[in-house]
Amino acid sequence: MTNQLHEAIEYVEKVTGRKCDDERLIRAIQNEMRATSLWAEVCSLNKAVPAPLDEKTMFALYALATLHKSSQWCADFYEELRDEVKDRVARGIAAVPNERCRVITDVQPPWGFLRIFRYLEQYGAVSVGSLYSFGLMGAWETKPDGSWDARTTPMDQGIEMKDRDTALRLYADWSLAKPILAGFYDSQPKSEMMKTIVREWKADGVMMHLNRGCEGLSLNIMENRLDLVKAGIPVMTYEGNMGDEREFDEGRTQARVDAFMEQLGLKKLAA
Repeated sequence: MTNQLHEAIEYVEKVTGRKCDDERLIRAIQNEMRATSLWAEVCSLNKAVPAPLDEKTMFALYALATLHKSSQWCADFYEELRDEVKDRVARGIAAVPNERCRVITDVQPPWGFLRIFRYLEQYGAVSVGSLYSFGLMGAWETKPDGSWDARTTPMDQGIEMKDRDTALRLYADWSLAKPILAGFYDSQPKSEMMKTIVREWKADGVMMHLNRGCEGLSLNIMENRLDLVKAGIPVMTYEGNMGDEREFDEGRTQARVDAFMEQLGLKKLAA
């Protein structure tokens, strides 16, 4: 991948007639590493009980990294966000004030029907995140104590990026280590990561979206379901398509949520 990055730079230089500014390139790579590590740190803070963020809110926050993670302002934003979420944890501020149940999801949600997350609140349930919302932009690593947390950046390790080749090699390693990529090739890594999230984020169950709008992330999804069930984790599935609202039955999905909440021993809270 490092070689491909070198070739891409040469190609763009040839096509545009402009030389690559290595100083700006290195700065952009460092910004991306910092932004994606900080986003993982924000997600990790949701291990707290009560959760300071709900997943519907997290979808709005992770979007900045999908568009501008190499920008200085984006990395700075995530640092401020991390500090604010830390403060919410310290003061016990909850995303769902009556939290009594925690779930996670798996892939992209039905974007046109994010109110399904608000429907969960009628049961005092909060979605604390997912492998998708954590891993699409977040950089993660397994810590010495076995926990899953934000990846330490090369800068924090004292590794200097003095030249293009060093920067590109570190960038290739950083990019290829994204956890969400493993599920494109094998069901087992995704299942193990989801079980880790259930355990460390103290989830009571998993809501899986059989999303016809993304064949990549939905690959092996039923194998993932079986692995979670075998581990004794309650799982609910519902059908939809993140890119086509016509393929989502809101009433039917709410009925499945009702049944799932009943399985978890919950009834709707009084209004």
